[in-house]
Amino acid sequence: MKASEAYVDHPSDTAIETFDPAPLIRKIEEIAVRAVTDSKAIQRSMPDVAAHVLELCQLTHTDASRIEKAVSRDPFIAGQLVSVANSAMFAPRVPIVGVRDAVVRLGLDNVCDIVMMVVTNSTMYRVRGFDREVEILRKRSLAAALAARAMSKLMRTDPADYAFLAGLMHDIGELVLLERSATLGGITPEMMADVDKGPVIRSTISRLHTELGAAVCRIWKLPPSVIDSALFHHNCRKGEKRFLTTALVAASDHITDAMGLGETPRTLDPNDALFTDLKLTPEQVKAVMAETERTLPGLAVGH
Repeated sequence: MKASEAYVDHPSDTAIETFDPAPLIRKIEEIAVRAVTDSKAIQRSMPDVAAHVLELCQLTHTDASRIEKAVSRDPFIAGQLVSVANSAMFAPRVPIVGVRDAVVRLGLDNVCDIVMMVVTNSTMYRVRGFDREVEILRKRSLAAALAARAMSKLMRTDPADYAFLAGLMHDIGELVLLERSATLGGITPEMMADVDKGPVIRSTISRLHTELGAAVCRIWKLPPSVIDSALFHHNCRKGEKRFLTTALVAASDHITDAMGLGETPRTLDPNDALFTDLKLTPEQVKAVMAETERTLPGLAVGH
């Protein structure tokens, strides 16, 4: 064989397969559209007791006996209400001994917050095979709620702004879309762990979660400020928000990221515009994060 014939390039018989993310993205987008329009399924996900309590808490005039009667219909929710009422979140000097006691001493807004916290954590944060992802979402929602509540207290905003509830619900679209993608779209834990498919799934859910979250809040008849926070918490500095609560939730997102509960952990920047726009000092921001870290472990509701 001649030297010039010794090395002849031949095309490979097996072509290298490249991952095309487009079909996966389209699948999740289609699921999101179906979820937004499936109002009956979203409505069914809210337990009757919670729906009734929410309705009562938003009335101009209601009384403790009506709230007590509504909550007591569900022994689990009633027990969790008393448990949370005695946690570090409220730190009562004298133990709260029952539902009526909790309503009278904490007020309707706080009782509503607790009921929603119990319901979302006990019934919604369940997606088979995605325990790690769901637990991060659960902790992040609770931490955002606590941080938003703490900042609201510092600013002495109107309790009717629903800062805690808005923080609790602002990423609910992410949870719902993950659950629907798993049950309807065939998204598996193995796909989420895949180096190619995992980032595509997470980024697509992240991109679509605000509209779906706002739809859930709207169908559940949550207050307008809560709906606004779910829809605009990533764009609150672009003039798209209508409520101060949305800015509180956006700032609380920064704090949860600094706590390591976001997709991209970051160092707390107490001078970030999200905080300075709220007229919060760096010392106050650090205090809010410290309080959130201290209170969060005691809120294992529904677990």
